Amino acid sequence: MNFTNLPQLVDMRGKLKSKGTYSKRTKAITHRVWHHSLTKKNLAGSDAASFADYHVGTLGWPGCGYALVIEPKNLIDTPNGKRARIVYSNDINNRTYHVGDSNQFSLGICVAGDYRYDTMDEATLASIAELHAALVKDGIGQYDKAHNEMPGYSWKACCEYNYREAFDWKGAKTPTKPAPAPDVYTIQEGDTLWSIAHKDGTGGVQVADLIKANPGINPTKLKIGQKINFGIAKDFVAKPGNVIKPDIKVEVTPKAIVPYPGIVLKEGAKGMKEVDIKRVQRASGMAEKDVDGKYGPKTTKVVKAYQKRHGLSQDGRVGPDTWNRMF
Repeated sequence: MNFTNLPQLVDMRGKLKSKGTYSKRTKAITHRVWHHSLTKKNLAGSDAASFADYHVGTLGWPGCGYALVIEPKNLIDTPNGKRARIVYSNDINNRTYHVGDSNQFSLGICVAGDYRYDTMDEATLASIAELHAALVKDGIGQYDKAHNEMPGYSWKACCEYNYREAFDWKGAKTPTKPAPAPDVYTIQEGDTLWSIAHKDGTGGVQVADLIKANPGINPTKLKIGQKINFGIAKDFVAKPGNVIKPDIKVEVTPKAIVPYPGIVLKEGAKGMKEVDIKRVQRASGMAEKDVDGKYGPKTTKVVKAYQKRHGLSQDGRVGPDTWNRMF
């Protein structure tokens, strides 16, 4: 394979965090799907190992959802100059989770970074172009798409960089812009409430909002084809305390102005309120079954993981910096 011979590629298949295995593809790869991570490219959490930790530990997936991850913060000296490292994280024949019902025929490629704020550097652009050329030469895929250009994901703000400018693209240079989040969303393969919701995207909707908007939903047992209310969840974010269709009353504080409780939340601290701890547990991505309002080792662990993903001091405590980043 030409792509595995790229000098900036590191084979980490079987070396990243996993829990079980992905099944093998039953269809040929026709699409190369480009993602970004929404984590600033130079931070500790912007690499394949961190993505695998999040996908396994928070989303409950068997392993990293991408077959290939480009890491701008890790530069490799090659005969052609410096290149962003490419991590081969999952065998291309594995049906990893990254684009729902299109997983069978789609290869997931993630360029680490938050390109609403980060700029695309030359070493990363070169790795994108060289990886793309090698995949084309290997006959892996026929079409290039962004996450939001795949069926059912038009509302995804992914990817925020213009992947088409990085290689010899034959069509229009401007990718499709994300559409508004739908009022009703149909669950696809690999979807979880944690992968659907995102504090920095999708109108600010978070897991807690989706749970409130869908009474009786089991967040750990979503089924393919299941319908969930997304529009109502958006109303929760925008209209605190209102009666929201269909006749659901909720007392909600807007995410952007949830006041800091005035004390550092940590194991053993006195004066903490259960409601604040639950907010932290949900914002950190803790599974709903474990949200108990108690600041124990599990909460410390998920807070540390959250802090790592967002470039904060990883002490497992929620002081003003972590609280303000969450809310």
